[in-house]
Amino acid sequence: MKIIGHRNNLYKKGAKQSVSLPVNSRNYKMTKKLLQGFKVTDRLLGLIVPLLVLIIWQVTVSRHVFSELILVPPLTIPDTFMYLFRSGDLISHIFVSLNRVFLGFLVGASAGFVLGFGMGFSPVMSRTIKPLVKALQQVPEFAWMPLIILLFGIDELPKIIFIAIGAFYPMLFNTYQGVSSVPTSYHELAKVFDYNSHRYFLKVLIPSALPSIITGIRHSLGMAWIFVVGAELFGTDNGIGYIMIQGRQLFQIDVVMAALIVIGILGFTLNYVLQIIEQFLLRGRVSFDGGPA
Repeated sequence: MKIIGHRNNLYKKGAKQSVSLPVNSRNYKMTKKLLQGFKVTDRLLGLIVPLLVLIIWQVTVSRHVFSELILVPPLTIPDTFMYLFRSGDLISHIFVSLNRVFLGFLVGASAGFVLGFGMGFSPVMSRTIKPLVKALQQVPEFAWMPLIILLFGIDELPKIIFIAIGAFYPMLFNTYQGVSSVPTSYHELAKVFDYNSHRYFLKVLIPSALPSIITGIRHSLGMAWIFVVGAELFGTDNGIGYIMIQGRQLFQIDVVMAALIVIGILGFTLNYVLQIIEQFLLRGRVSFDGGPA
């Protein structure tokens, strides 16, 4: 009888446990849905300000606060965008601008990486070059444009140089920050494992500085995209900046605003893609001592 009673107790306990499992599962699903709802809400909050801007814009136009020659109705922008897209002009100008961005980015970011790495690796080089770099950084980038035009003319080369200047500083300082911040204990551990200079460079220094380097790449490419518009405002016959100049000269405000929207969308897309690449490259990283990086 004791054995039967014991079995009954076990059965009751098992029954209670089996009943409680679906409840826990339902609670988990409800919590998960709630958290997903918060994420969706956060994303929707980002749409509030653009919607308010569009409403205020439409109300201002409908009340004739400004002339339609100065402030066009917002519904005309999609029509203008589609016209530029179907004509093929928009796509060709975008490719020209992107080509300039990547060329200027490669030149400026490469120079910034090499110099920043040297400054971070060598304290002597840092003390020698850093004051000059800091002084040159105080000069507004657009102040270089007259000198660049005087030295190189108004062809394609000065535009690339101007974009490279914009991409240079973010890459320089982020690389310098990453390399100079590598703990000395890493260097000591590399000596214990008898790493030569080449192996220390590839296995310790670059992986440790990788987050800062990738951040520098993202910021440099963002600055290159900003600077391409400024470069195309000086003596050019193609590119997104040229569309804006042409629209201003012909007093086509809708063309200017459509170009501004295209610039914003492409800049946001480039930054978003680089963020995804950054997360992919840095996922699962561990520090030299085995902890999370």
